[in-house]
Amino acid sequence: MSYLCLSNRVWRSILLVSMQFFCIAAWSQNVVVTGVVMNEQNVRIANAEIKLGAANVKSNSKGTFILSISKLPAQMNVKHPLYKEYIEVLRAPIRYGDTLKLEIILEGKETELEEVTINASKIIWAYDKKNTHIIDFALHDQEMLLVCKEDHKYFLRRLDSIGKKIVDVQVKKGPLSLYRDCTGGTHLVYADSIFEIKFIRNSIGMLSGDSYEKTMKVLSPCVISSPDNIILKRLGPHNKLVEYVKVDWNTKKPSQLYITSDQMMMRQLDEYAAANNIPVALSNPNYARTTVINNSTDRQRWQNQQFYNQILKKPLYAPIFEINDSVYVFDHFKDSAMVYSRSGKHIRSFQFSYHYFENWKGELFLNVEKTKLYAKYEIDGLVTLRQINPSTGKVVTTDILEKHIHPINIQIRGSFAYYIYKHYLDNSIHYLYKQPLKE
Repeated sequence: MSYLCLSNRVWRSILLVSMQFFCIAAWSQNVVVTGVVMNEQNVRIANAEIKLGAANVKSNSKGTFILSISKLPAQMNVKHPLYKEYIEVLRAPIRYGDTLKLEIILEGKETELEEVTINASKIIWAYDKKNTHIIDFALHDQEMLLVCKEDHKYFLRRLDSIGKKIVDVQVKKGPLSLYRDCTGGTHLVYADSIFEIKFIRNSIGMLSGDSYEKTMKVLSPCVISSPDNIILKRLGPHNKLVEYVKVDWNTKKPSQLYITSDQMMMRQLDEYAAANNIPVALSNPNYARTTVINNSTDRQRWQNQQFYNQILKKPLYAPIFEINDSVYVFDHFKDSAMVYSRSGKHIRSFQFSYHYFENWKGELFLNVEKTKLYAKYEIDGLVTLRQINPSTGKVVTTDILEKHIHPINIQIRGSFAYYIYKHYLDNSIHYLYKQPLKE
């Protein structure tokens, strides 16, 4: 068998197994969905447009509808000219063959234009120096730290609660970003080095730098630190295994907190890696571009290795957060969240489905206060933030960052979302804005 045939066979096998697994997880037979659409006064609404996955119907004169769908969970959209759009994720019934019966309540939209106008007018500069290029920023309690550039010079700039400069520290050319470690420490990142930043009264101090690669090997595994223990993250073969280990500060004894893996994909990627000479034991496997590529087989093998590194090797998304007094693992591979005490005792589990809303960007993040959880969605450059109740996985509020497309590094503090905006007419400068969010 030729190499190319083997490669194609392996890739088809991966796709087939993935499709089979998805169908098992998302139901492989049609589910009948019936429902009635009403307003807040329980008046039935005719001619409402219902879209569920690829299925589209309209409610009849009695406000009822019926449709059939083969894959759940899926996003449901219900539209009517006189009402606000209803958006929800519909999960599969508990038993095969069950009919899903829905009662959909649409809210009036008479104040929607007014609300949009008010919110748009409140999108303001978080730092209003228009000749300052914002490279990155970090929110600290009520203060803010900027990495910025002015007049070809680079600075760390500390701001107070109202955005007034406290102090500037000039830094060497070429800073890339700020990095926050699990203990809350902040670091200034360069391509080859990293420097820890200290807040000293009304000034900024920087410790001597170290190798970026060496430092991140120490810092990056730690995801949560508390007075009693730390929680470390480990990725397994092909990044399709995620494990969290709790280490007691006093005894130094490790214990497994949570583990999840996609065993089917791991087996298929083992075969794919073997066929393409991918050294999966390495943290960053790469087919050396300096290697002489003599024929189409070598070229195909190199392309397959790049595809592995950039697409197939993407880790399972199961982030961990410390929210209020508990630790949460949101396992998006299993659609389930696990809740633990700070000591590592399992409290409960629950299912969630917010990641089945369309255009989810595969990202969750906390506010600065570590009390609220947000999921990020994006369509045509506009970002939607859905606040997720960490106790139930349900959507609490929805906000659209309406004024600027492709905002960078969104952070939330209090009732505001802060973000960097790159102006589409000027590639040389980034600005910092904030927008109010629904309470």
